[in-house]
Order: sequence, then structure tokens, then C-alpha cells
Amino acid sequence: MKTKLYWIGLIVGLGIVLWNLRWTLVYKFDSTYWENYYYESQWNVANSKRVIPDEGVYRYIGYRLVNGENPFNIDYWVPPFGKYWYGFGAKYLNNPYLISIGWYLISIALMALIANMVVKDREKKWMMIYLMAFNPLVVFQISQTMLDLPQMVCFLAQAVFLLRFEKNKKIYEVILAGLFLGLMAGTKPAYFVSMIGLVDLWWIYKFGGIRKILFFIGSVVMGYLVAYTCYFVAHPNPVPFIRLHDKIIAFQKGNGGSHDVFNIFRTIFLNRYKGFWIGGREITMEGWSPLLPIGLITMIVGFIKQKNIQLKYFGLVGMGYILMNLTIDFWPRYLVLLVPILIVAMGANLDSKKWLKWMLVFEMPFLYLTLFPSSEKFVEGWNSLNSQENYKETYQMLSAKSKEKIMINNWVEKPVTDINRLNLVKENNQWRMKINEK
Repeated sequence: MKTKLYWIGLIVGLGIVLWNLRWTLVYKFDSTYWENYYYESQWNVANSKRVIPDEGVYRYIGYRLVNGENPFNIDYWVPPFGKYWYGFGAKYLNNPYLISIGWYLISIALMALIANMVVKDREKKWMMIYLMAFNPLVVFQISQTMLDLPQMVCFLAQAVFLLRFEKNKKIYEVILAGLFLGLMAGTKPAYFVSMIGLVDLWWIYKFGGIRKILFFIGSVVMGYLVAYTCYFVAHPNPVPFIRLHDKIIAFQKGNGGSHDVFNIFRTIFLNRYKGFWIGGREITMEGWSPLLPIGLITMIVGFIKQKNIQLKYFGLVGMGYILMNLTIDFWPRYLVLLVPILIVAMGANLDSKKWLKWMLVFEMPFLYLTLFPSSEKFVEGWNSLNSQENYKETYQMLSAKSKEKIMINNWVEKPVTDINRLNLVKENNQWRMKINEK
């Protein structure tokens, strides 16, 4: 009976999440707008006021990749796997956010598999699943077309097969783990993959020996090549593929510099993120919750005290991930990959399941803020775009009824900038501006 209630709670909870983010379900991709935006943005015009966000780049570049673009011709420093899937959603579903929803649901399923392997108590397993499904930072990714969510999915998938390998010792589990780690390298720049790969090698050597390691390494390479399928379809020769990586290496070498080593800890413990760019100020991150500081402390303490080999694996990856973030320009969204690691640490280290239940309770106010965002940030963005005369972007922030009454070209020529002539409204639980007819 309890299992049925947990299933009902999960389904109802997911329904509430998707209902309150329902604007992602009805979004329509406009390839003409995004092409214009990209080619007038900072990536193509020096000092452009039309600054395109990364999620806009990924959905548009993905759309280009699906239409046959060479991944080494445009946005080549970011691997194509995650972008391609967003482009698939943009072209064939007319909505890249549906892909984000797909990644989100897959991540919950993978957490369920991991929870089933690392803890025995049924209620603990369900609490871990709930913490994953309703974590504000993870839920926030539904409203984005970023690469952190598919990267996390690839990590969790390879972790599932590594945990299975400990028990079954099957070679195909090593191969599948390697394939997903290779796909992870093909989703975002593979900086963190090197660290995760070393921990994986330790794990495979411990339970399988040198021969299994060779299969794993070969599978990682194969997974990375699979991530570039959109390249090999039109360019089957592997030699240019290898040489073209010189462009990626040269770009990444040019991104060195000093880094704020306290930024990640300030973000985790105080929810104060300091922008590293010129004029960057301290801000609160989207999707912060108490799980981050409490989970990190639990992970470190548990790693020191706990003899469970599975927790050693997740602890090594988690601490290695934190340390590697100290050496780069850290962004809050990088914590997405850390969330499931912290959930596993809490689920397996906390003796009482009541702690997990209380953590879920503590998460709810922050989930509410994610599902029902304040209008202040929307208005701030609107005013910022207006001050920079980015009227094509403010047009996208109008309500559907307002768009029906005025075409984008007419709006750009004569935008409504007087706030008194506009009404702030919610459309599918998303803030929009409506032109006041009076």
C-alpha cells in the first residue's frame, strides 16, 4: 500500500511541476528570430548590445546541426551531443523544452536505479527519488535548454552500470559505462570527465582488473565518437576529425586567468554568487536550496567515516568535482551535476530516514520560488533590454494577445516603453507584458 502511495505522490508531484511550468509545453521555436539574434549577438558582432544567453545559442546551434551543419564550423568549442538533441526538439517537435523535460524525467529514473542499489530501506529509496524529482535546481533546468542536465544524465547512466558491474562483473556493463562517459565528454567540454574517468578506472580495476580497463577506455572513445555522429554522417574520414580538435584546444587555452576559489563555497553555503566578469555583482542563484550545504557536509563526513565502497565512489567524484571547480570560472548551474551525488550521500549516510523527509520539507519553499518566480526579475530584464534598445527581445516578452495586435517589425519601429501603458500579466504561469488598450 505504501508503495502505491509513493507512486501516486510522485506522479501528482510531477504533474504539479509540469503544470506550473506549462509554458514550456506550448513554446514554439522561431528559427528566423534565433538566427537573427545569433548573428547580431556578441558572438558575431563586437560589443553587440544583443547579448544572447547560452541556452539560446545551444538551441539555435542544435537546430543548425540537425539541418546538417558541421559542428566544427560554428560554436565548435562546445561538443554537439546535447545541442543536437535540443535542435532535434526545435526542428521536429517545434519545441526544444520538451527535450529538457525528457532529460529531467530520465534523471529521476536513473536516481531510482541508483537508490535501489545503494540503500536497502524502501522509504529511503523513495525519499531519494523525491529529492531528485523536486530539487529546485534540477526542476529549474526544465525552463532552460542548457547542457548541464544532459551531462548529469550521462554521468548517472555510467554510474548505474558501474554499480551493476560491482555485483555482476559483466563486460557489457563496463562497455556501457564507458559509452555514457564518452557521451558526457561529447556534451560539454570534457574538463570534468578526466577526473571522473580516473575514479572510474580505480573502480573497474578494483572489481575487474586491467583487461576490463582496456574495454572501458575503448568504450569512452567510442562514446565520444557517437556524440559526433552529426559530423561523421557527412564526413566519415576520421583524420580531419582529429585535426579539427586543434581548434578546440586553442580556444580552451585562451580561456585561462585568475579565478575566485571562494565562489563555489559562497554559492553553496550563502547563496551568494559573485559574477566573475567586468561589473559582475553578487546575486542569488536560481534553484538554490538547503540540500547543497547540508548535502556537501554529509558527503564529506560520510566519506571519511563510511566504509561503504559505493559511497567512496560518489564521495571521490563529488569532492573531485568541487576541487576542479576551484580552477575555473564557476557558474551556479555547474552544481546540477553535484545534486544527485549529494542525494546519494545523504540517503546512504544518514541513519534515520526522518532526516531525508525533513530535507524534502525544507526543499519545498525553494521549489515554490522556482515554480512561481517573482515578477521583479522579469521587470528588471524588461527594463534592461529597453534601455539597450533591444526591442526584438522585448517583443518576445509580450503576451500572446499583444503579439496578435502588433507585428514584430512595427514593434521594433515604435515600441511601447512607457510602463504606464503596459500591464504585467501571467500567461501559462510565465510573466509577460500586455499592452494596455486604454
